[in-house]
Amino acid sequence: MAKPPRTKLSSILIAVPIALASVDIACAQDLTGFAVISGQSISNTGPTTIGGDIALYPGTSYTGSGSVTQTGSAYLSDAVASRIQSELVTLYNILAGRPTSAGGNLTGLDLGGRTLSSGVYNFDTTAGLAAGQTLTLDGGGNPDAVFIFNIGSSFTAGSGSAILLQNGAQGGNVFFRIGSSATLDTSADLLGQIVALTSITLNTAATIDCGAAFARNGSITLDTNTINICVLAGPDLGTDVDTTGFTANELSVFDALADYTADGGVLPLSLGILIATQTSDELAASMRQLGGLVATGLAPAVMQSMDGFLDTTLSSIPARMASLGPTDEDVPVGLVREKINTPYTGKYDTPAASIAPLIDPAVTRGWSVWASAYGGSSVTDGDQATGSSDLSITNRGLAAGLNYQVGERSDVGISIGFGTGDFSLQDDQGSGSSEFVQFAIHGRTSWDRAYVLGALAFGRADVDTARTLTIGGVDRLIGETTAKSIAARIEAGYQMGRFTPFVGLLTQSVETLAFSETAESGNSTYALQYDANTLNSVRSELGVMVHWPANPARSGAPSFGIRAAWQHEFATNDAASHSLLLLPDVAFPVTGAAPDRDSLVLQANVTLASDHGFYMNGLVSQEIGSNLRDLSGSLKVGYTW
Repeated sequence: MAKPPRTKLSSILIAVPIALASVDIACAQDLTGFAVISGQSISNTGPTTIGGDIALYPGTSYTGSGSVTQTGSAYLSDAVASRIQSELVTLYNILAGRPTSAGGNLTGLDLGGRTLSSGVYNFDTTAGLAAGQTLTLDGGGNPDAVFIFNIGSSFTAGSGSAILLQNGAQGGNVFFRIGSSATLDTSADLLGQIVALTSITLNTAATIDCGAAFARNGSITLDTNTINICVLAGPDLGTDVDTTGFTANELSVFDALADYTADGGVLPLSLGILIATQTSDELAASMRQLGGLVATGLAPAVMQSMDGFLDTTLSSIPARMASLGPTDEDVPVGLVREKINTPYTGKYDTPAASIAPLIDPAVTRGWSVWASAYGGSSVTDGDQATGSSDLSITNRGLAAGLNYQVGERSDVGISIGFGTGDFSLQDDQGSGSSEFVQFAIHGRTSWDRAYVLGALAFGRADVDTARTLTIGGVDRLIGETTAKSIAARIEAGYQMGRFTPFVGLLTQSVETLAFSETAESGNSTYALQYDANTLNSVRSELGVMVHWPANPARSGAPSFGIRAAWQHEFATNDAASHSLLLLPDVAFPVTGAAPDRDSLVLQANVTLASDHGFYMNGLVSQEIGSNLRDLSGSLKVGYTW
């Protein structure tokens, strides 16, 4: 049977150790270069040899360092030590989260005299390796076999105890995750990374000749010891990774990591363990979380708020055209009175546009001021093959404007809007919120039954993002950025009785500035840097409006309108690029949910005006696409004089 497809991570097996050998340990910035990490203090007695870096954070006490021969650097309560301690927490959580292998619960049993194959072994409470006893780890001919021991409380290796590796097993692939503290008694000879929640004590002449001692919260006590680091054999550990079930986004992240290691890069130890031990489905889920899909909702949310602002702005401009219906109930639709100040005599002017129009006295004043509340809500379905999640967006705002009548048929105006918005992605992929301000200049002019209107708008939004990762514990990552938008809309139509066919063009561009995430809670091991990105939209509209206008002779009568249009999107956008802060050279594009190119837009509005200059307008809009549902509306009050 043929092997399942594998990706470029097959090269990691060779690339990682070679890369580590070529890196100056003094410059190491990852757990793989550290031999000792302590959260509280480090104390040493007698001549001790440490081959690797030392990190101490948040504690500050390092005693007996004069008797330590170290190959590497010591990072004591500095920024490097702080970040390394954060990575240690992630490593601890990842090890603790690995499921126990079948038959791997060894609670109550001693490790001495046993031969174990690769896998994850569990002890509910304490674990021990009796004095003088040997634990044999059998790689089964696989030099990349991984051995993980999850121990609920304490671990003790008795005097003269040892770990023996056979059939290709390697010390860099051995991990002891300990729920409290570990003790290596006199002359104990262990291999592997000891990752303890509290403290680690190495008594006289105890050695870790291929591994490390990592104590999260407590102290490390040394006494004439030897600790030398060795590395994980390879993140894929020589196994084929079946990516046939990966989505495009998951594969994008995975391949970026593969390219990085193929070029000699070194992955964080915790990430290497994930790739080494997770099933294909688990790894796909991890890649999905690493991708930072939350950022793909940012620009669409800003774009939707601008659309709502333009809708309420343009609906504020009065339609200064001929009356859409006759004054008398008996006058046929599409014809107007030949003379508006004389009784009806049964005579009509057939080409309605050829005579002086009937203009509503409520809209013939020179100035108009208005205020509006507007908002909307939309859901865009994600794409399973791409790996995008459903995107939900809501926004709400307040706008105000001033219009001025220029001549008999033209108006110009300005408007400003303020508001807030929220967006969220399904499957816990993150959410965001924004505060925005928008400005617009707009105008409209008409010639008999024809009209042209347009607007140019600018906006700025301050946006916060948040997502929760569960790869190594529970990490809450947040980000802050600014988005700038510019939008233009132009529309032209021709009135034919109650019907007005129209065409329109809507363009918008949203530029999001680069930003990076920080940890609100948990750790920032997998925090991302988001590159600056621009989302463009160019949409055409082709539709028709139907009107039921108020009778000019009756003040206070409402007018109604319905609008239907086919909308088509022409713009194509590249996926935004993200990168891990820990690995800035690992960049990957991630694609979010996007509406299909064609949609139907339906609008309904009602206007109520008095001959004293006051008016009120309500607008409801629904956009429907194959994967889009968008409902918005506005309520406006105004005064003309």
